[in-house]
Amino acid sequence: MYGYPLNLIYHTRNRIVQKITMQQRETQTQHKIWSTFTYSSPLIHKVTNLFKRTNINIAFRPTNTIFYRLQCHHPNNRFQDSGIYRIQCNTCNRSYVDQSGRSISVRYKEHMGYIRTNSPNSAYAQHILNHQHEYGPPEQTLHLLKSCTKGGIMNQWENFHILQLHDLNQLIQEQQVPEHNPLFRLSIPQQSYRDVNTYT
Repeated sequence: MYGYPLNLIYHTRNRIVQKITMQQRETQTQHKIWSTFTYSSPLIHKVTNLFKRTNINIAFRPTNTIFYRLQCHHPNNRFQDSGIYRIQCNTCNRSYVDQSGRSISVRYKEHMGYIRTNSPNSAYAQHILNHQHEYGPPEQTLHLLKSCTKGGIMNQWENFHILQLHDLNQLIQEQQVPEHNPLFRLSIPQQSYRDVNTYT
């Protein structure tokens, strides 16, 4: 063709095609958004699968690390985290779920103060006082469900655990139940009560 060697023509064509392909890939990558999910259980895939045909790439953050396990099981750190917690009634074994941006041990002491002063500021205190039920020490009744900091994510985790205990009929009657979230419905029916105690 016009005196040019065929191998030079094919080589030039291949380089142009390669360059165009690389530019297309770079453009697609630039438009992708990354979102990180904490891998709390295999059920998280039910949520992340909803983003398969979108421009959102999913990455998973692990929690099952040596540092995390040592920190959680250290007796001095057991109630020092902020996050979602539940307090169990010793008489009926039903629970109250709440959130705290401070140490959950501080919030526990406040609930105990509400009980002693007959204050209506706590649904847990109302339950104990209205039904004359027994409450116990934090080592028996206080459980950290999810360690997190104050914000929108904490609100969602609180709603999730309230709905989870409500569906399992383990929530006190005085607890206000939020509106049902369709995303929560993907995982709540398959959770066992054992998972409620170990969810972090």
